[in-house]
Amino acid sequence: MSAGSAHFTVEDSAGIEIVENHAPEHPPGEFWTIDAEPEIVLGGGGARPGEDPAAARDPAQLIWEVAGIARLQDGRVAVLSQGNHQLYLFEPSGELSRVIGGRGEGPGEFVRPQLLQYLAPDTLAVWDYWFGGTSYFDTGGDLIRERSFDIREMMDQALGANAESRFYPLPDGSFVVMARGTPPTSEPRPGSVVREPAKHYMRIGGSYSAQSLGHWEGVDEWYPAGGWDFPGFPTLRVDSYIAAGGNPPSIYLANGERNEIRQFSLDGTLVRIMRRTVAPVPVTEEAHREWQRFLSFEAPLGDMEPQPGRTWEEFFAAIPRRESYPPVAGLVVDAEGYLWVREWSEEARGGIPDQWSIFGPDGRWLGVVRGLPVYHACRWYFVPCWVDRDFLLTIQVDNQGVESVEGYRIRRGDEGP
Repeated sequence: MSAGSAHFTVEDSAGIEIVENHAPEHPPGEFWTIDAEPEIVLGGGGARPGEDPAAARDPAQLIWEVAGIARLQDGRVAVLSQGNHQLYLFEPSGELSRVIGGRGEGPGEFVRPQLLQYLAPDTLAVWDYWFGGTSYFDTGGDLIRERSFDIREMMDQALGANAESRFYPLPDGSFVVMARGTPPTSEPRPGSVVREPAKHYMRIGGSYSAQSLGHWEGVDEWYPAGGWDFPGFPTLRVDSYIAAGGNPPSIYLANGERNEIRQFSLDGTLVRIMRRTVAPVPVTEEAHREWQRFLSFEAPLGDMEPQPGRTWEEFFAAIPRRESYPPVAGLVVDAEGYLWVREWSEEARGGIPDQWSIFGPDGRWLGVVRGLPVYHACRWYFVPCWVDRDFLLTIQVDNQGVESVEGYRIRRGDEGP
């Protein structure tokens, strides 16, 4: 049984809905937009280890190693600083109004806060490192309750998972854990680009019961030829992506390389497969050269030195050019329940994704939003972001490593979804 229109078709396959999107419902110029300049700016100063940012009231001294952000329904902004071990609440004016937590193991304190979860309209949850526990606060900043985890019980039921496994919290208190993949049996061929071994994604529910969401490949890595003694180097950072949200909530997963997103109900049941039939976006020679230059400037090589007689310029010049960009560079579900898919346009500069495709909860491709070409934006454990009806918030980092929270207004117009 199939249905649809010129823009999409819908079929049922053994109870799983398959939505094939051929074009967005709203053409360019008739959909949402994002302002080019931020309307919200917090930080830009730079607290450093050894300072006492908790005593300061200046946001410029507090925005440091940000692990989570959210814009509350009353317009305040919550910012979780892993570096400061604190959660901050800022008024819409930018004034700091509440400091929550601190380093420690007491009630409402954090060992190493890892994720911030906003459970609208009135609860903020801070998930600590290595499943160290979750602290729930009301939006006034008062501690409501705390939750601990039985790591051994989780490991018994979610085989391959451990305390260091990455996880993604879900709205009902359950979470998705990523169990380690099987190591490869042979070394990658020099000059090849390969994906890290697939991890097993599992939803962990009550009594630590594990529901499989499938195996999803890790980041792509290039193994240089020519005698370079260098481990795999991520190029475009193609990866698998996860997001959750909506009403009722859904879990979305994509492996980055396929123009396909899988939608699961909160109990882990696959309910929909969303696809696009459009041609891939080509990587031009000019775009590839820009990407090589960007990597040579931005790559986190630290104090590493090239091999004797070699230069980093040679290293980056050897990165192979892809024929086309991956179709998915990130996933976010906004507070309205729409799925935002980060991607590259044909005008992308420096290899950085520069637009978003928006999907409705029914899997239909609604339109494309241009804007926010930030390298790591909305990449989960790297750079958090938040999207609601009015703003997209993310973290910007300047050339000195100084962070700021920036909010860009979304113009949804008077019509449309």
